[in-house]
Amino acid sequence: MGAGITISLQGSYQIENDVWRALTGSEVPQKHGVMISKMMNQRTSRIPNETASFPLNDLELLHMTFAISRVEQRATATLVAHLEEIDRRKAYALLSYPSLFEYVRKELGYSESSAYERIAAMRLARRNEIAKHMIETGDLTLTGATQVQRFIKEEKALGNELSGSQQNDLLTAVAGKSKRETEKILLSRSSAPEAPRLKETTRVATATHTEVKLFLDEDGMKLLNRARELIWADSNADIFTEALKTLIEKKERSLGKVESQRAISELVRTAEDNQNPGQSQKSRQDGVMPTAKSSPQPQASSTSRFIPLQFKRKIFARSNGQCEYISPLTKARCPSRAHLQVDHITPLACGGTTTLKNLRHLCQTHNLKAALDLGLSPKQQLQTLPFKAPQRKQ
Repeated sequence: MGAGITISLQGSYQIENDVWRALTGSEVPQKHGVMISKMMNQRTSRIPNETASFPLNDLELLHMTFAISRVEQRATATLVAHLEEIDRRKAYALLSYPSLFEYVRKELGYSESSAYERIAAMRLARRNEIAKHMIETGDLTLTGATQVQRFIKEEKALGNELSGSQQNDLLTAVAGKSKRETEKILLSRSSAPEAPRLKETTRVATATHTEVKLFLDEDGMKLLNRARELIWADSNADIFTEALKTLIEKKERSLGKVESQRAISELVRTAEDNQNPGQSQKSRQDGVMPTAKSSPQPQASSTSRFIPLQFKRKIFARSNGQCEYISPLTKARCPSRAHLQVDHITPLACGGTTTLKNLRHLCQTHNLKAALDLGLSPKQQLQTLPFKAPQRKQ
């Protein structure tokens, strides 16, 4: 039923001190609070200092359940407020989580949909005080807050960013409404009510296959059709898989991952040709592959933001394409492999140098968290962001 409350098969409640104080406090309407107090006085001569156990009749059960729902409502509002502060501090990064969503889902144990709703409600409450108050009073449910937050985001994408007063009017209109009623209100206020709501989805289809639903515009369809001509694939899934392989290989190469064996061999031959053209050509004619020799490598200045490709390759090999942050509390390593950035452990703004010992792979979250912990200004934080070398034609 809730923290500090248990119920037996016979309908007996056990109520701990903190929950008892909440149930008889100001958040419970008077008619329920009076009934609960009367009920408790009939069963014990004093407000319990220890856990109390007592049977309930039907009416008492209804009153108690209503009171418990108010406790849950207040706890939800408090959770949303805590999530807002955690997000502001990026405190979840301390436990090696790359995002607030992962923290809420894995650390707090919520399902994906429940985590999404609480984070959406938090973001809405962060920008609108009325929304925060409505969540606290129960006039706006988590589902309703999620719908409103999504609507505001979609309208902004359509070029119709809602003002503060428009958001307030919208919140007043959806107060106390069901999910379906809220949908109707949002559609009536949409700047493009007839436009289809294109929502990409992913669901497990079989034990070995996942269904991915996405939408392509005209340019996307042209690319898909051209891919069919070039690849001769039997299905869109084959094209999608082949495209992902090519994209990942290209991105990993740009991040500094060791290139394919063919590319390495080409680099070896080029180095040999530059050092001893006659000998390397004779070796190839004899069917002997020349061995690699050391060649001068470009070096970065210890105070420069430029990070040589050789440095990036060594960092990628060391990190294996994964964020290198390790939580000092749980000793867990951040699992993120997305948006990796080469970070200065001691930032240049704080006297750090561009050397391998002072460089590491961090995800975007832990890079930003490191800057926040150092108290860097926005201008100084820019110096901790990754150096992005221009893309080279392969």
